[in-house]
Amino acid sequence: MPDMLNKAEIEALSQFRLTTEKNPSNQSICLNELFNDHILLAYLKQAGTVIGSSNSKVTASLFIKRYAFLAAISLYAMTVLNKKINLSCHTISLQTEEGDRSWLPRFYFPQLCVEVASTDRERFREEVIKDVFLNHISAMITQISNVTQQSKRILWENVAIYLFWLYEKVLTKINDNEIVKRAYEDYDYLINEAPGSLFGDIRENPLKKFYDNKKYVDGNKDEIRIRTTCCLYYRLEGSPKRCNTCPHNCRTEKSI
Repeated sequence: MPDMLNKAEIEALSQFRLTTEKNPSNQSICLNELFNDHILLAYLKQAGTVIGSSNSKVTASLFIKRYAFLAAISLYAMTVLNKKINLSCHTISLQTEEGDRSWLPRFYFPQLCVEVASTDRERFREEVIKDVFLNHISAMITQISNVTQQSKRILWENVAIYLFWLYEKVLTKINDNEIVKRAYEDYDYLINEAPGSLFGDIRENPLKKFYDNKKYVDGNKDEIRIRTTCCLYYRLEGSPKRCNTCPHNCRTEKSI
């Protein structure tokens, strides 16, 4: 019998939109179906209508911001639980409540099977990163970019910002010195050392280019990391404001 996540671990991962319940909605879909061009376009069109997106490029960008939570689920499990979740594309689905205007799908796994980290943790870490990025994140970015012509740079930065948030905000609050140490090591490897080959058919690490120094910006009490691209969130109906890290509205006062 394979190892399974326990109730407490599932609860911890639910903050990254993991769910153990299926939602009978026409907005729910299996991940492997999204690698069909026609199905993907239809899915984005439907989602765009729900959230008030102006075109497929905008919807594509916002979809990847949601899809990035699959990486957050996998990396949290790797760092905090020391476990590798089975990410078989044929079993995972996106579950969305009917008419959810915010369009925040959750990831449903029929079985939450895991592998416990081996004594060779460096190899274990490589396997986790390669699985989630090469088989999922990079594959979906390529698919959605090909179908919508949205820039891969925008899509990769949409993923990067949530991983920065995970390791800089969420994991630093854990009251366990061993986990905090592991988080520091995993984050450093993910950003600075992991080769492009772990992320797909990529020459260089696609996350590193977005890891810039944080800066003081007008209207913000704390330092923020300004994006290099705009995610196009402001293009949604009823969302006239840009994100506070948007490069188009951030005026630097002082850098680190």
